[in-house]
Amino acid sequence: MTDGVLILVVEDEALIKELVVCGLEDAGYVVAIASDGEDAIAMLEADGAEFRAVVTDINLAPQNLTGWDVAKRARELTPDIPIIYMSAASSHEWTSSGVPNSLLIAKPFAMGQIVTAVSQLLNAGGSGSVE
Repeated sequence: MTDGVLILVVEDEALIKELVVCGLEDAGYVVAIASDGEDAIAMLEADGAEFRAVVTDINLAPQNLTGWDVAKRARELTPDIPIIYMSAASSHEWTSSGVPNSLLIAKPFAMGQIVTAVSQLLNAGGSGSVE
């Protein structure tokens, strides 16, 4: 059922990136990876980009662009694209900086929380915090 659903994962920490990518692939999603905001936005803007959701860390190195920036650009390009934020330190900014109809998952998290959040937003377009 999730075959062919392309998810963009934006994470600069290798271990977390590997965890999220493996979890989403195990759930049947196809995953593209960006290590910073600049790469993520370039991937979103590429001709033929067909991302169905974005899972992004908020604080990305080298911090020229944040996960907030990635999500805002993704929504400019595709207004209803689901956004899942991951953060250990910036969750308090979600209500003021996050895009509508997004989810925030606080680090540390269980991989099932990411898969559930992606599925929830793809299927229902819901909004809320999963902690």
